[in-house]
Amino acid sequence: MELKQLEYFVRVAEMGSFTRASISLSITQPALSRKIRQLEVELRQALFNRNGRGITLTDEGSLMLEHSRGILDQTSRMRNALHEVQASPAGRVAIALAGATGKTFAPGFVAAFRKRFPRASLEIMEGRSRFIQEWLAAGRVDIGILYDPAPSPLVDITPLHGVGLYLYSRHDPGTAIPPGPIEFRSLASLPLILPPPPHSIRMVVEREAAKAGIKLNVVLEVEGASMIMDLVHLGQGVSIQSEFLRKRNAAKLQSNEIVAPSLRRELSMAISLQRPTSLLAKEAARWIKRSLGPESAFVPG
Repeated sequence: MELKQLEYFVRVAEMGSFTRASISLSITQPALSRKIRQLEVELRQALFNRNGRGITLTDEGSLMLEHSRGILDQTSRMRNALHEVQASPAGRVAIALAGATGKTFAPGFVAAFRKRFPRASLEIMEGRSRFIQEWLAAGRVDIGILYDPAPSPLVDITPLHGVGLYLYSRHDPGTAIPPGPIEFRSLASLPLILPPPPHSIRMVVEREAAKAGIKLNVVLEVEGASMIMDLVHLGQGVSIQSEFLRKRNAAKLQSNEIVAPSLRRELSMAISLQRPTSLLAKEAARWIKRSLGPESAFVPG
């Protein structure tokens, strides 16, 4: 017995005519008659009285109609419930965001996430990209948004978009760094405050310096973008950091676009393969890809 047979049976019973029911169901009358006959053979019961004046339900057919309506109603409710769960899944998802980038867009991200998934519980963790990759590999978090993750059989990585790196220096009328784009080779003469290796910013800068054949003047190695930017503001040097920090530091720091070449890091989404991927995690990952991917309207702050 198939649900489609029950649907056909109910429609014929309600319309009192094979002809009208076949038109309503957009199938031929002979095909509809065969389906009903197959149902009767399977049940070993006549469901309709057929005579020259039309059709009427037998006693067995009346009982069948009552139960069929109940089955179809329950099926419809089940489908609607599953659709609602998929549209707004429940559960808990743990998402890790990379350092300064996370600080910049986490408030808007969390607000948008809660609006999109009102029935979900969200855990946010902040950390450096290499730590996030370790958390993913250990199954500690479901999803990570991080920079330049290393390929691993323990995580599924999806690139989102490139994020530019800018030079940051203190606002100073007598500064030797004029506003506007600055060539990468010019960085060799500047006192740089950079994170130590293997931070992805440091690796990008060192790689390009090697290509250009220049030696960088790194006067301080500091972990943490906030402390670095405070030191830049105190005049202890200049730094190369994410474009995400421009708006937040516009009042106290100057930012210069780096050119020839421009410097970029790849912002990626990584999903842990070390823990079961729930429906919520799948939907959250799909939403993150749309929200932060290359076709999104996301603008770094």
